[in-house]
Amino acid sequence: MPNFKTTEMNEKIFYTSDELLEIFKEQHRLCSPLDLFADETFVLSRETKIWEFRDAQDLVPWDEYADFLNQEFRIEVPRSKWKTILNPDDKQTLGDLCDFLTTVAEKDIVKPVKRLGGECLSAAIFLTLKRNLKSKGVNVSDLTPSTKIEDFLDVNENFSPLLEEVTLTGVKTFDKLEYGKLQTERRFKYWIDKIFPNWVYRRSIHTGDIQTFRDLVEKIMDNEKLGITTHLQ
Repeated sequence: MPNFKTTEMNEKIFYTSDELLEIFKEQHRLCSPLDLFADETFVLSRETKIWEFRDAQDLVPWDEYADFLNQEFRIEVPRSKWKTILNPDDKQTLGDLCDFLTTVAEKDIVKPVKRLGGECLSAAIFLTLKRNLKSKGVNVSDLTPSTKIEDFLDVNENFSPLLEEVTLTGVKTFDKLEYGKLQTERRFKYWIDKIFPNWVYRRSIHTGDIQTFRDLVEKIMDNEKLGITTHLQ
């Protein structure tokens, strides 16, 4: 899959409420095990109160979260409107949030780009991902299909934008994300582990079988929709 530019634009369509709920659930599934203060056992549903949602995911106060939602979905909803959607947080629900987002949040319908006389969907998905990361302030000048995702995530600021864009596709990608082991010199390891918990230290994030952006694109192309479970007999 080559790294090249295109001026073609994708079509866009509004998310459905069910799609948005599954995206929030997937973000919780992938991210909460990495956050000491999040509750990875909490099961999100349409009836989940906003305060429960924020508590389970260790989220910032509502006004800061409103700013984050604008950034995540590339929308421009004023805080005055968000205040009515996210408050009172013991009455408003995750379902209410999803319903509102269906009126403002759009997803990309990726169209194949032309390459050497043919159409290439994998290149289009990679270019869309790259463009969307750039729109969120990520330096993508050296990003290629062969870039290792763990190396990409070594830059702290890259984690949230990548997870946002991957989950906003609405398809299953990573089986799980987990921290690598803390690397310390042998003679200091005992005392460091006794004095400080591992979460204090910056550690690499393992991404399982998805090693490169090429792997990630191929997984997106599998188009396994979030929320659909296949039962083997």
